[in-house]
Amino acid sequence: MNVPANATAANLAENWAESLRSGQLEQGPSWLRTLRSAAASEFLLHGLPGNKDEAWKYTSLRRLEDLNPALGVTGTGVDAAEWIPLLSPAGGFGFRFVDGHLQWLHQQAPQGVSMLSLQDVLSATGQDQLNHLRPLLEAVDVGGRGHAFEALNTALLRDGAIIHVAAGVDAGLCLAQWGLGGRADCRLANFRLIIILEQGARLQLLEQFQDAGQPADKPGNEPQKNAGQALNLMLQAQLAADSVLQHVRLQSAASTSILLTFSDVHQAARSSYTCTGFDVGGGLVRHDINCRLAGDGARAEVNGAFVLDHERHVDHHICIDHLAPSCSSEQFFRGVLGGSSRGVFNGKAVIRPGADGSRVRQSSANLLLSDLAEIDTKPELEIYADEVEASHGATVGSLDEQAVFYLRSRGLGDTAARRMLTVAFCRAVTARLPDAAMAEQIAAVLEASMPKLG
Repeated sequence: MNVPANATAANLAENWAESLRSGQLEQGPSWLRTLRSAAASEFLLHGLPGNKDEAWKYTSLRRLEDLNPALGVTGTGVDAAEWIPLLSPAGGFGFRFVDGHLQWLHQQAPQGVSMLSLQDVLSATGQDQLNHLRPLLEAVDVGGRGHAFEALNTALLRDGAIIHVAAGVDAGLCLAQWGLGGRADCRLANFRLIIILEQGARLQLLEQFQDAGQPADKPGNEPQKNAGQALNLMLQAQLAADSVLQHVRLQSAASTSILLTFSDVHQAARSSYTCTGFDVGGGLVRHDINCRLAGDGARAEVNGAFVLDHERHVDHHICIDHLAPSCSSEQFFRGVLGGSSRGVFNGKAVIRPGADGSRVRQSSANLLLSDLAEIDTKPELEIYADEVEASHGATVGSLDEQAVFYLRSRGLGDTAARRMLTVAFCRAVTARLPDAAMAEQIAAVLEASMPKLG
């Protein structure tokens, strides 16, 4: 018997609701318990989003419903010490979150940088530090069905990491390694990553998401079947004046894994945030990125490349809010889709009254390599100020046959010509990375993940 999707969603939401009712977290001060309770009430009231919610109309949660993960983590499955990430840059500090468990990497953090476990801060000795975080934690929007996963993350606020960089300190490279899979039972892990940069501080953040249980899916082959896991990750970043956060994200999880990320970045005057993401894996992936340019001259840049095959689904929802004068933002995305995959790009820039002198650029270009592949792209501009510079554009198509013919006339075969053009299409994003060595490593991952051509 086929069960309607809305009935399945209701069953999953009710299962999670029952877990929330029976397992309220008591650790932490009274204001935090109130915050969790209010978030849980919002989830109990509204449930999960569906195709009638504008922000979710192109992204079905049916795969999450079919996976039917329980909330939280119990026991252990994968030995994090044996897990090898795709990228292993020299140096750096940070942590791993594998099989639902946080583990600090062995490298020592530079002077002026503190790393704390949220669970440790929730202890009696860390309550003063937690009170300093109170405005940040309370600022998360958990209202309505469209914010169900933010509400869930807040209701279960326990697992997390806090990275604090003192004023004027260049912290170098921070590694955040996420391992999905490797468990016999399906779980939805919730994690909160908080980054605080004081005035003039700098940090490079490298996030890697991949399967921790067995080798990643081989390019060009049918995805491997394993238990699958889900991660609901929220990143909150607070950037003081003149601070810089360079954020790189590489996602190559197994086809049975589900990844939901929500990034909320608040920027003071002249601060800079650059996020460059690469998606080549996962079954259902959703990235929500919200930047608030609250100080004069703040800058945000969000770049992305996704290479999808089989039935993978990757959704990017971005909103950059210009609240102050002379701010600038750019969104630059490239997508390659084969098989029956589907991509979503909804990039919005809002220029508020008084935010004169703002500059906005948006670009979304996509290649469809299969008649069954699909892309929904929607760049948006909302402008409420007079003196602004703004441009946006979106293209969807196939490879330029004239360019293919030109390369073939120079001795390349049809498949080699198409692969060269497709790889070059994605290198427009890797070329934006300031680290040339990292750019080459990521470009190699993208090339290895290309759908079959020719």
